[in-house]
Amino acid sequence: MRRALVLLVLVCLALGTASTPAGASAADRQHPRATSAAAGAVRGLITFDKNRQHPFRSRIIWRAFRQAGDGSWRLLERADWRAGSGFGGPDTTKECVRGRGWLPDGAYSFVQYDDYWGDLIKGRTFFLGSKRCRHGTLRTELFIHTETGAGNHQCANRPGDQICRWEWPKVNDYRSGGCIKMSPGDLLALTRHYHRWFRPGVRYPTSQVRVQVIP
Repeated sequence: MRRALVLLVLVCLALGTASTPAGASAADRQHPRATSAAAGAVRGLITFDKNRQHPFRSRIIWRAFRQAGDGSWRLLERADWRAGSGFGGPDTTKECVRGRGWLPDGAYSFVQYDDYWGDLIKGRTFFLGSKRCRHGTLRTELFIHTETGAGNHQCANRPGDQICRWEWPKVNDYRSGGCIKMSPGDLLALTRHYHRWFRPGVRYPTSQVRVQVIP
């Protein structure tokens, strides 16, 4: 009887070892997707591709990459949307003009907010901070944002240009005081892609995720 019991215990231990990978935690067993998602590092890249002929038809491009076992980086997903930057007029494409020109070229770290609460800018944002242009002028308060009210709600439709309501094409809401502007739906889509791999409220190193503004 005792010998049979010992054999039964040994069989159970062998089955348990075969069904659970070495080093797997309880969380790994309950959520196997988490193990596969963490198999390789993920990098994110948001590119603002300027359109000099039509600045308000520029593009935001999202890409996510995962590192393979051989050290190479493989594209996981890609999406792009219309975006604009600059206020209009001859200064729109001048990156050293405060409040009217589009963003300076280069790499930006950022913090993504699901419901930013600024004086003028509210709702979903990617806060890029400040950057000096090629001639040294400091550009401040740079965002990727849209026109919406707090809580990402559109305010009432009233006469004139409402900063809390997206009114394109009646009003050219792709204009901005130097930031990058997207429609509310497109900004939501970008945010959802970002949230697949990264968390709001965190400033990651640019080696992990960044905004890249290109000519």
